[in-house]
Amino acid sequence: MADLGDFQRMLNQASQFIPDKLPIIIEVEGLNFIKMNFRKQGYTDTSLEKWVDRKKKDSEGRDITRYRTDRVGSRGSLNKYGREIQGRAILVGHRTGGNKLINSFRARRSRQRVVFYTYKGYANDHNEGNGNLPQRKFFGKSAYLDNKIEQKVTKELDKLMRG
Repeated sequence: MADLGDFQRMLNQASQFIPDKLPIIIEVEGLNFIKMNFRKQGYTDTSLEKWVDRKKKDSEGRDITRYRTDRVGSRGSLNKYGREIQGRAILVGHRTGGNKLINSFRARRSRQRVVFYTYKGYANDHNEGNGNLPQRKFFGKSAYLDNKIEQKVTKELDKLMRG
């Protein structure tokens, strides 16, 4: 049976755990959350909101991914742009290594907070949406992320208390 001394020892361990491990858990879960959103091509708050697809029609409603005449290629077959975007995920570059935006995310942590950042200037334009670009949110306040962090912290505290 645990006595008051054992209980005090567990409380001391928990008070050490929170400032040491919590920022690490938040950093790992936050970066995993960003990558998951890119893989799913949408943003998860309480449910998945898929991103708007790439523009495939011009201002007159014509398909810009296919040839319209037989002058250059066969009418109706994919043109160069159509071949480039075929099967490629949204927000992934063509002939640029592809995952530059996804792999640009970093986190800076201290005992008080964790800051997520990227060195890609256009990331905020995509996340918030801007003039010509539709919003394709990949990071922000999310019930899903809060829940993942809470589950991980609870699991770690349970291991600490049992252990």
